Amino acid sequence: MLNTIQTKSVCRFAAFTLLALSTFWLSACATTPASESDIVIERAQARWDALTAGDLETAYTYYSPGYRSAHSLIDFGVSMRMRRVRWTEATYLDHSCEESRCLVRFDLGFKVANPVPGLSVYESTSKVEDTWIKTNGQWWYLPEK
Repeated sequence: MLNTIQTKSVCRFAAFTLLALSTFWLSACATTPASESDIVIERAQARWDALTAGDLETAYTYYSPGYRSAHSLIDFGVSMRMRRVRWTEATYLDHSCEESRCLVRFDLGFKVANPVPGLSVYESTSKVEDTWIKTNGQWWYLPEK
């Protein structure tokens, strides 16, 4: 027969084991993989965040392998720095996806320095639609040209 101290120890061990198992089961439920839509939205936002921060090297990593094979990081950086438009913010609006292609829309804030004589800076927003394609299991930004 078990004495009172042994019984309490067994009960404590059982309670601890039950608590540990329930924590494990709940954490397994909380770590469900992200949907394909979530992944492409996250990558699209990260690309725009890099562009608005001026981190061209990071932004370049989101471009499709085909684009990167035809345009070096240096060429990409030069073309981005030559633009008169400076993007200031990008806010996700919505998206539509097919099997391996998504269109992601953003409300894009921008500035243009000295657009016309007498105006030092023009600030506005515009809606843009980005095309993302899935190649070899990864989502990539596909520029228009």
